[in-house]
Amino acid sequence: MRVTVLCENTVGVPFPWGLIGEHGQALLIEGERTTLYDTGQGVGLINNMTIMSKQAHAIDRIIISHGHFDHTGGLIKVLENRDKPLPVYVHEEAFQKKIALIETQSDNIEVPIGFPLSKESYQEKGADFRYIHSFAKIDDEICAISDIARPDDWQTWDTRLKYKDGDTIYSDPFNDDLSLLLETGSGPVVLLGCAHAGLVEILNDLSDKTGHKTFHAVIGGTHLGTASDQYIQKSIDILKHYKVKLIGTSHCTGSHAASEIKSHFKKEFVMASVGSVFNF
Repeated sequence: MRVTVLCENTVGVPFPWGLIGEHGQALLIEGERTTLYDTGQGVGLINNMTIMSKQAHAIDRIIISHGHFDHTGGLIKVLENRDKPLPVYVHEEAFQKKIALIETQSDNIEVPIGFPLSKESYQEKGADFRYIHSFAKIDDEICAISDIARPDDWQTWDTRLKYKDGDTIYSDPFNDDLSLLLETGSGPVVLLGCAHAGLVEILNDLSDKTGHKTFHAVIGGTHLGTASDQYIQKSIDILKHYKVKLIGTSHCTGSHAASEIKSHFKKEFVMASVGSVFNF
């Protein structure tokens, strides 16, 4: 099985020329079937796919990790580059009205950060939305996990991230935060969108639901950029606990957390930048 980074904040390879980095993430999974996990903002996806000889019509399905614009923005462009419908797996709460609440000295500013378009706009272009919850087997190679089990007092450490229902603003519990488990020849591989539900909590919930006591690799965004040093250390400890042999951080991990993880894991650590390819 092969995982290729199509969108991410940085470009990590000099060749092929012309790859574009952007704040977001998209990973292409090529196994028995071809799965696109997230779509970035939509700035670089089609460009990078073309340069890396990946075609939209070859994608069998899309899986969306959560309802933020930097993971859903390219969805419409994939649909527009195809001539037949495409299954899109997503948690229903991804369609909540996601906002960032930015506090200033004079006011609170609401910034929309959800799907750029309406659900109907995607359906008109061929999106066949399929709602998944908790632990769902997509096929023999891929499982998805959301509705992550967390302590009763759990709160996101990125307090800017909210959702709005009518005129009421709520802290986003990120039930829609959806990670993937790939069953590969090298062992179980975990792919993260942003890990808004917490890297520690995601790996523990996956272990509880699958019985896996180790994970061969963990790749993707960990959202540790705004986490406390204590939680970063807990994340390092959990990666050691599950004997992870390859850690590819990206996107929302943050330079401080990435540096801390690298200092502990040395050669087992890589940056999962645009153009990176992982074979399992």
